[in-house]
Amino acid sequence: MRLRKWIAATAVLGTALGGVVGVDWPAQATAATTTTIQDTARGTGVGQVQFSAGWSPCSGNCAKAPDSSFQWTSTVGASLTVRFTGHQITLYGMKEPWDYIGTVSLDGGSTVDVDYYASAVTATTVPVYSSPVLTEGTHTLVLTMTNRKNAASAGGQSITFDRAEVATGTPTHASGLPWSSGVAPQSQTTARADQFAAFRGAPVDNVVLFPPRDNWGTLSDPAWISAGLPTGFNAARDDLVMTIPLWPGSNSVTNTGTQAQWQNLANVIKAADPNAYIRLGWEMNLGSWYDNLNSANEAAWQSDFIQAVQWMKAVAPNLQIVWNPNKGADQTSGCTNCSRTVFQAVKNYVDVYGIDSYDSWPPDNSAANQSTHLNDLLGESLSYATSNGKRFAVPEWGIACDTSGCQWQGNAGGDNAQYINDYLGFFKAHAANLAFESYFDEPGSYIRSALDVTPIGPNAPAAYRADILADIQ
Repeated sequence: MRLRKWIAATAVLGTALGGVVGVDWPAQATAATTTTIQDTARGTGVGQVQFSAGWSPCSGNCAKAPDSSFQWTSTVGASLTVRFTGHQITLYGMKEPWDYIGTVSLDGGSTVDVDYYASAVTATTVPVYSSPVLTEGTHTLVLTMTNRKNAASAGGQSITFDRAEVATGTPTHASGLPWSSGVAPQSQTTARADQFAAFRGAPVDNVVLFPPRDNWGTLSDPAWISAGLPTGFNAARDDLVMTIPLWPGSNSVTNTGTQAQWQNLANVIKAADPNAYIRLGWEMNLGSWYDNLNSANEAAWQSDFIQAVQWMKAVAPNLQIVWNPNKGADQTSGCTNCSRTVFQAVKNYVDVYGIDSYDSWPPDNSAANQSTHLNDLLGESLSYATSNGKRFAVPEWGIACDTSGCQWQGNAGGDNAQYINDYLGFFKAHAANLAFESYFDEPGSYIRSALDVTPIGPNAPAAYRADILADIQ
C-alpha cells in the first residue's frame, strides 16, 4: 500500500471491540496423518529412498537419530531420491559447523537450497527442509550435495539424511474452508482478530502482523506476536504471517543488521510458529517505500535479502519466505521489471510468491476491470508463481473508500460486493495452489477496508460473510 497507518497494539477502537473477548470454536478434527520414511528403507518404490554412490552410514554419532541410523556424504553431486505419497514432506538430518549446502527438487521442478550449517553440532537430527503443501498424491524429491557452503562453514564438508516425515490425507483448516483464509487485524490485537472471526462466522486460519520497524528491539519483541494472535491459535494448524523490513530503523541497504539480530528475530518468530511465513522486504516495488527496490540498489538489495534468509534459516529452517510485491508493474524510477529480475536471482531462497491487491487502480466494478483483476493481476501472478515452482498468496486484499480523505479517491470501488465475490471465488477455484490469503481489515479513514467495524456500506460485508459461509466444507 502507498500509505499505512501503524497503530500500537494497545490502542482501543471505540466501536471496534463490540464486547468480543474471545470465541470458543468447536474443535476441528483433522484427517491428516504422518508417516516416516527411514534411511534404511532402500529401494525405488513409493515410501523408499534410493541413494547414489558416495553415501555412507553414520559412525560414532548414530545415537543422534531416533533409530540410531542415518546417512552422510562429502561427495559433491551425490544425491538421493525419495518417492512418497502425501501433500508435504520434511527432511531430517544433522546440522554442523562444517556442513555444506544441498539442493532439493520436487517432481523435477526448480531447486531450492538447503543449508546444513549450524554454529554448533545439533544434539539430534533436526528438520532441515520442509516442502510447501502439495496436491495430495505421489511425488518425487531429489536431494543433491553442492560444492557451495555457508560463509561461516569451515573444517570439512558434508550433508546428512536421517529420515523423511510425510503428511498424508486432507489437512483441515480451522475455518473449514478448502484454503487458508485469514486477516490482518488493525489494530493488531487478539480482540480484533477474534472480532473478525465472529463477524464472518468462522475462525481465521492465519493472521498477518506488522511489528514496529523503528529498531531491532521493538521488531524482535515477542509481545507484538502474542498480542495479535487470535484466541485458540494452533501453530501446528494455523499460520502466522510476519511482515519484516530488510533494514529496521536507522539501518539501510548494505547495513541491514547483524547475524545475531536476524537470528534472534528468527528464534522469536519460531517460538510462536516454527513454520511461519516471512514477508521479507514486502511491497518492494513501490516507489519511496521503506524497503524500496530500485535500479540503484538492485545488487545490494538482492545480497541483503539472501543474507537475511540464510541467517534466519540457519536457526529456524522451517520458516517460509514470501516474495511479496504490490500488484502491478514496478513503480520505482528506472527499474522496469526490477522486482521480478531480482526474484529470479533469489527464488531458491523463496517459498511463496504473492501480491497485495486492493480494489483500486482500477476498482473491480466493470467487466473490463473484473478481467484486469482476475486475469491480469491474480491469474498472471498465480501462473508466474507456479511456473517458478512456488505457491501463490495474497497477503493483503480489501475494499477501499472512494471519497474525500481516502488515499485512492477517484480510483477505488467503495462498498464493492463484486470485488469480494471475485476474489473469494478465485481463492476457492485455486485452493490447491494457494498458500494463504489475508483480508486487510482496517477501519482507518485513509482506506476504510474493515468489514466488521464501521464499514463503508452493507454490501461488501454481506457478500464476504455469505461467500465464506457458503464455502465452508
